[in-house]
Amino acid sequence: MSMSSVVYRPSWKNPNKYAIYLQYFSEYIRHRDYKSLGASIRYVFTHRLPGEDFLASSWMGKFHIRKNTNDFQFINYAYEKEIKDYLKANLGNFDVFIDAGACIGEYDVWLAGLGKKCIAIEPVNYQGLRRNVELNGLSDKVRVFNCGLGSKHERVFFEIPTGVTSSSHIDRNNTREPNVDIERLDDLLPPMGLRPEDRIMLKMDVEGMECELINGAREFFHQFPSITVISEHFPENGYMIDQQLKAVASFRFQDIDKVNRLAVKTGNL
Repeated sequence: MSMSSVVYRPSWKNPNKYAIYLQYFSEYIRHRDYKSLGASIRYVFTHRLPGEDFLASSWMGKFHIRKNTNDFQFINYAYEKEIKDYLKANLGNFDVFIDAGACIGEYDVWLAGLGKKCIAIEPVNYQGLRRNVELNGLSDKVRVFNCGLGSKHERVFFEIPTGVTSSSHIDRNNTREPNVDIERLDDLLPPMGLRPEDRIMLKMDVEGMECELINGAREFFHQFPSITVISEHFPENGYMIDQQLKAVASFRFQDIDKVNRLAVKTGNL
């Protein structure tokens, strides 16, 4: 997801996206998720979102789709397909999945269902996340935290775009009442119950707060020898996430796709 405050919405007026739209539609049909198919087609042509809640199933699990949201998008294989392909191919290479910016918990439902220990951290869509975890009977396998992650404990204001809650982001210039708690990842380590030998996959999708998250996770990156990080990368900003990671440990990097990047810890500094 972009760090920009401009919210992307799909449109039939963009023929360059027709191939990916067809991938989405085909995936819904494959799993007989006709409600999500209808919601998706309507969204592309009118930008209207579902007017009522509904239940949907995909290859990732069962999900409660909230009215007036684009939740139906995230449960589709075509969404962040390359990340899903990477995780599928490397299921045997990690024990714990930490989902920073977990949205509605689609990755956690999928991976916990395959036996992985999951830690889902989400400040805005927390209730939807918990509901999906419970819907799939995975409350004992997914540890859920209702907060954002940053460099210090604080309470801040998040701008929450109507309908597209996944693009919610911090706005430090806004004087409105703070609505989100921020914690350091290091401070959450005790209740996470991680073991030194755990092989950890950390997915960061925190809408521009990645560097703050890393700065608040120095003990985490020092303490655990096996950490792989998935995050967005932006060449135009000098790969600042890479630079912040290299300030806390040694990493090797590779691209997953044009947007997402992989960082594998190779040692401590």
